[in-house]
Amino acid sequence: MRIRSSAIPEMNSMIDGWDMTLTIAPHVHVCVTAEGSVLLDLKRDKYLGLGREDTELLAAAISAWPRPRWDYPESRSSSAAAVSKADALCRTLAADELLLKGKGDCGYRVAPSVDYMKRDWISIGDEIEVDADVTPKHIANFMTAFTLARCSLAWRQFWFTVETARLNKTERNTNAHVALEEVAALVGVFRRLRPFAFAAEGRCLLHALTLIKFLSRYGFYPDWVIGVAMRPWAAHSWVQWGDCLLDTNPEKVCRFTPILVV
Repeated sequence: MRIRSSAIPEMNSMIDGWDMTLTIAPHVHVCVTAEGSVLLDLKRDKYLGLGREDTELLAAAISAWPRPRWDYPESRSSSAAAVSKADALCRTLAADELLLKGKGDCGYRVAPSVDYMKRDWISIGDEIEVDADVTPKHIANFMTAFTLARCSLAWRQFWFTVETARLNKTERNTNAHVALEEVAALVGVFRRLRPFAFAAEGRCLLHALTLIKFLSRYGFYPDWVIGVAMRPWAAHSWVQWGDCLLDTNPEKVCRFTPILVV
């Protein structure tokens, strides 16, 4: 991953004199792990970690904040001390532009449920393989996708890269008409061409974005996922379509909690 990591009753309408509603900023994605919360700040290109106590306070203060996955007494978040601490925490996050005043549609920026990764995954290229001849068009489309992905990650703000992928998928998605065999064939072509352009090891973000852009040239828009793991800290990016993993296998992603799904 290129993104750098950094240290890691309802209070929404009135926090220590704040007569306002707070929401998660448009460039921020949030997920909850067993250890607390992780924020992905796309504008600053980094992560921020918060502990369990702060996560409980924010879940009580911010309606859009994902609820913790552990059992905890909700009354603890409504005490006078908790309200005061939540006020200070919200002011700090607002000063960093991670929280904003007002309401907004941020549902797509809150990570999926805890059960999202609990499924029977199928690895395209490992469990399902379809042989296909590599054509000049494949090569041209791959080189275009690789060039666009590399330039985007090198020269554009990551937020812009993510939003461009989201808009392209929203406006042009025709996945309902794509067969599994066709997808597997394209992934097979991609895997044969990729070693001529770059090594996959340690470059999961470039790998995933190049694959996304390559498949989009055939009218196919799968999910681009970024996940995080704690103890030890790690971030990983991959591409999936329903229960199918297109550039990885279950063993490599099962320990990650998705924080961004495009």
